[in-house]
Amino acid sequence: MDLGPLRAAIGAAGGVPADLAEAVLALVRPAVELAVVEHDDEENPAVVADDDEEDPAVVADDDEEDPAVVADDDEGQLAGVYGGLPVGDAWPEFEGEPLVLVARLDCAVLAGLLGPAWTLPAGGSLLCFNDRRHRDGAGACRVVHVPDGAPTVEAPEGAQVIPALPLGAWPGLSLPVLMAAELAEWRSRDLPGVADALDALRPVVPYAPHQVLGWLDDSYYPSLTGVRPLLQLEGEEGTAWGECVRIAFVLPEEDLAAGRLDRVRVVYETA
Repeated sequence: MDLGPLRAAIGAAGGVPADLAEAVLALVRPAVELAVVEHDDEENPAVVADDDEEDPAVVADDDEEDPAVVADDDEGQLAGVYGGLPVGDAWPEFEGEPLVLVARLDCAVLAGLLGPAWTLPAGGSLLCFNDRRHRDGAGACRVVHVPDGAPTVEAPEGAQVIPALPLGAWPGLSLPVLMAAELAEWRSRDLPGVADALDALRPVVPYAPHQVLGWLDDSYYPSLTGVRPLLQLEGEEGTAWGECVRIAFVLPEEDLAAGRLDRVRVVYETA
């Protein structure tokens, strides 16, 4: 990670001790920023098509064009889909109700953008399912890894299907929140200094409405300890989340390091 611009931003703000500045910079994490982008459906393998004979999750092998890369560099790489239909063998349920697929992520693209920070599979897709009633108990969400080439699954009766929206991806950075446990010692020594350092960094590390890895924003419920965010998402067209404005799929620290997905939980931010 190039922390030069961040170090310069803290220095320009003035008043933050050098050792405190370095302590805050040491906590900066790599992340991937996601955003819904416009893209031609005919060229975008991430957009779910109505043709059952074509698997929209499979990137074509045509060497003349890489469909995983958007032509305009400013749009970043295509890293999957917000919503759409899942791929795999079955549509997961919670207490007899079908979950909602909120995102399908391309592992190869994320692995390329994150490098060693990406400890999950380097191929295939991650399917992120959430309970549409926003319950938060164990089983109220699922993150499932499926290989490339898995068939599209039809929506069961009563399932909510979010319109498929292609997601562009950019490498980015993520900052801890002021009350992060990792900053507890520094807060006890110099709370204003910690706040000043983070304030100086905010313009350099902009807010990402959709983000992979990085730090979990505050204001999520329930408050869980010892977890890392896998994916944070804001509501988009077709989600109808009501007072819920953002959700996050989180994993225990040790599970993320081990690439384990069976203990994923979901937390919510409300307006």
